[in-house]
Amino acid sequence: MLIGLNLNVNDTVPETAAKCQEAERLGLDYIWVSDLPSQRYAPVVAAASASATEKITIGLGLISPFLHSPQQIASSLTTLIEAYGERFELCIGPGDRDQLLRVGVNLDSLNGIPQRLLKTKIEIQESLRKRGLECRIWLGAQGPRLLKIAASFDGVLLNYSSPKMIEWALSLGHKAGGLPTNIGVFAPAYVYRSFNPKVYRILEYASATVALGASRTVLEKFSLSESLEPALRKLGSGSLDSSVLELIPRRVIEEFSIMKSQGDLQPYLDGLKRLEVEHVVFAYPQSYSIETMIELAEALDHRTV
Repeated sequence: MLIGLNLNVNDTVPETAAKCQEAERLGLDYIWVSDLPSQRYAPVVAAASASATEKITIGLGLISPFLHSPQQIASSLTTLIEAYGERFELCIGPGDRDQLLRVGVNLDSLNGIPQRLLKTKIEIQESLRKRGLECRIWLGAQGPRLLKIAASFDGVLLNYSSPKMIEWALSLGHKAGGLPTNIGVFAPAYVYRSFNPKVYRILEYASATVALGASRTVLEKFSLSESLEPALRKLGSGSLDSSVLELIPRRVIEEFSIMKSQGDLQPYLDGLKRLEVEHVVFAYPQSYSIETMIELAEALDHRTV
């Protein structure tokens, strides 16, 4: 099983470089750099990550083609690969609904999102191949519409952590015509030796953000819609704050995050392995500090997956 760490792109460049070097020293397989309208453009962070490391694989994404054109994404990848070698991968998907809305992109008003993602993947791949370059392209997915096209990608990253949700998603994918060889999970995470309430609070916000933007089909399938309704009403068109967070049940937070003591991590990974998950990305706040990164590595030190 390959293990990835998602960086916080609000870190300074020196902080990013230090964390990338530590991730490589700890033997992690991937660094993933997210892209949001309010944050530094992912390829800039990826370049800093690559210059500070030698061999760790660097993933860009999730990147939305509704925010950056296929040509822009392909151009950035070309520059990175030519400068630092073929150790980059890409994950594309619709993106965070609320974040995109703040910059004028309304996903709910767009038609043919799956088809546009497929077209984006093909255009990026063709652009790279014209330069003799290769890059694995993942699909970031939650609901059935995107899972139906997952087989056309090199991999799929599922944006939840619950084994029952993952099993349901994989079943949908198989029924829709198959799944790619590479199946991964990408979720907010906090694996700890000594519990830190501050880091856990960040995890709650990160998980709540995923839950509030989750596919309606997923929420209804797992009877979470009603539980989230008070929080969604309170949120309205505002921002996620403590008054909204307090309305979200703990079980919802748990469905969309990986929160484990070091001793509890291995059984969880064993369960994912049985579901044929081969890549797990521990998203922010696992990269909150060098110490939280070490706590994850300690839990993985004797893994058998």
